[in-house]
Amino acid sequence: MKTFGIIHILLFLILMLAYQCVSAQDYVITTKGDSITGTVKQLAFGHEKKVQVTGADKKKQIFPLFHVKYFILKGERYQPVKGPAGYAFMKLLKEGYVSLFAFQQENQTTYDGRFLLKRDGEGSEVPNLSFKKIMTRFFDDCPTVSAKIDEGNYGKKELLQIIDEYNACIAGRTAEHTQVIATRVEQTKKINSWDTLEEKVKGMSDFDGKTNALEMISEIKNKIARAEKVPNFLITGLKGALSQPELQADLENALKELN
Repeated sequence: MKTFGIIHILLFLILMLAYQCVSAQDYVITTKGDSITGTVKQLAFGHEKKVQVTGADKKKQIFPLFHVKYFILKGERYQPVKGPAGYAFMKLLKEGYVSLFAFQQENQTTYDGRFLLKRDGEGSEVPNLSFKKIMTRFFDDCPTVSAKIDEGNYGKKELLQIIDEYNACIAGRTAEHTQVIATRVEQTKKINSWDTLEEKVKGMSDFDGKTNALEMISEIKNKIARAEKVPNFLITGLKGALSQPELQADLENALKELN
């Protein structure tokens, strides 16, 4: 029994080690969506940046910068970014609406430079000098964060906190914008049904109460546009004014949109 238990433990450890080796493998994702696994190495020679992948069969594949979406090397992600000296492979440090990258400064092999990139394409090197001036302007689409930098509450040491607050600010604004759009779509849908009813009433020959009915429809549409509750007396009055059989289907469709 003891031997049986030891064998199972050893098998478990071997499987875990194998899993870690596989999951920790480096790989390249090309712009075509292909995934190439192997030993990844950046090639520094030549004007154009490249990355090399050596597979298990020792076959080497070389990909120019613009053919690479991103690559993983020692568990860290690198991707093409247009920085101060043009396009280069930068190391992703923090991801969000604005992401923080590390890059190799001129004539250096270490990734000591810092670069900020927004999803809309706007980018800026994190400066050592004029940090307040440059970063206040860069983050000005979130006034609360920009003001903290401008007032000196946040400096370069608080860069990660700046990024977190800015991304939270943009996320909140996006959620609000999405809700506004959804509300407008819903309002438009509701008003469309009332537009249909209104046109149907206008196209009919004059009947007793037609003018009042059109006024009530107009008032209901205005309340829908302002996201206000439509009072029951308006609904009851409209039902009484529109008793014609040919209007009932359109009236019912419009009234359904109020629920």
